[in-house]
Amino acid sequence: MRILAASDIHLGRRPSHGLSGQQSWDLVVDKACELGVDVLLLAGDVIEHERAWLSVYAPLIDGLKRLAEAKIRTIAVSGNHDFDVFSRLAVEGEAITILGQGGRWEHVDFQGVRFIGWSFSQSHHEQNPFDTFDRALSDGTLTLGLLHTEVGFPASRYAPSRTFDFTCSGVGLWVLGHIHRPQMVVDGQVLYCGSPLALDSSERGEHGVWLIETQSALAFEAPRFIPLSPIRYEEVAVDVTGLDEAEAVRAQIRANGRTGADGLCYGTTLYLTIRFVGTKGAALDLAQVMGQIDEAVPFPAKEGVACSILPSYIDATTPAIDLDSLAQGEGVDAQLARLIRDPVGLLELYRRLEKESFNASAYSALQERSIDEETALREATGAALRFLSAMALQREGGV
Repeated sequence: MRILAASDIHLGRRPSHGLSGQQSWDLVVDKACELGVDVLLLAGDVIEHERAWLSVYAPLIDGLKRLAEAKIRTIAVSGNHDFDVFSRLAVEGEAITILGQGGRWEHVDFQGVRFIGWSFSQSHHEQNPFDTFDRALSDGTLTLGLLHTEVGFPASRYAPSRTFDFTCSGVGLWVLGHIHRPQMVVDGQVLYCGSPLALDSSERGEHGVWLIETQSALAFEAPRFIPLSPIRYEEVAVDVTGLDEAEAVRAQIRANGRTGADGLCYGTTLYLTIRFVGTKGAALDLAQVMGQIDEAVPFPAKEGVACSILPSYIDATTPAIDLDSLAQGEGVDAQLARLIRDPVGLLELYRRLEKESFNASAYSALQERSIDEETALREATGAALRFLSAMALQREGGV
């Protein structure tokens, strides 16, 4: 059996650049027909939300009809975005099998493979779906699980699960939705489909679909990723250490941008986000380097690759400050320098302020989620260094 797996198409949502959700759906259907697969799996969030229902209903049904005419069976689960819409498809008898409606595990057998799935019944689900999973569902049959979930975040509101749940399920292969970056969670056993098209600049790298084939009556071949998105977002690091002039930095951007484009092995439209790194001199203004642009700027790259620089950028630089000398003095800047040189103390302060922020009424509506220690320390150190740099400029009359 040949199976194509996709998720997070978000019909009704318009990406930042390029193709629409409808064109994304068409690309998935085209690829399924081209490959002559037996089954198309959809791991949730095929539709952006109920408000988009009328605008996406016709292209969705047209795609399902094309698949049925090509003898391709469509099997799906609902995600947190399309839980209410998918239930209508089942009632209306369209050419799609939706597993696990009402938040219960269900299965369907087709050509020697058992497909198991669980669906969202509302926009949020804080319990682990595996709390009600029955291992007897697999019962020695070649099985494939389908689930829209957030793995590894117990406090998630999106059907939180653990890697352990999948590896101990007795299911041969799991296909997941929700995370838009295609990736293997457990090599050869659990994968996130990712979105077929990159929907915005945060969704970097390749996007597409997965081809799954049965190796025998008892096992699957290793899933194979198939790039599908003609739009690709990437991040390019530009080291500004020792560069004091804006034009020198722009020259480095051009050189690093071409290197990034040259690394692509197929034609695409590439959008680059610049991440500035290294030690930045106090006189260097990154906003001036990037100029007053409001949209992506075309950038010369290799043949077959249309490349543009995005106006937004990431400042991950550190100011050129002699912390050791500064820490010997007195005053606020000296205290801050000593704190930066004490990562344990800085991280402790960051966590305390983070907790106080979440307790503040102004932030009560936000979902609390702590970042890991490495990221927290990097963010705190960067903020402290930028503050020191601003203080130094103020003393020198620079601001």
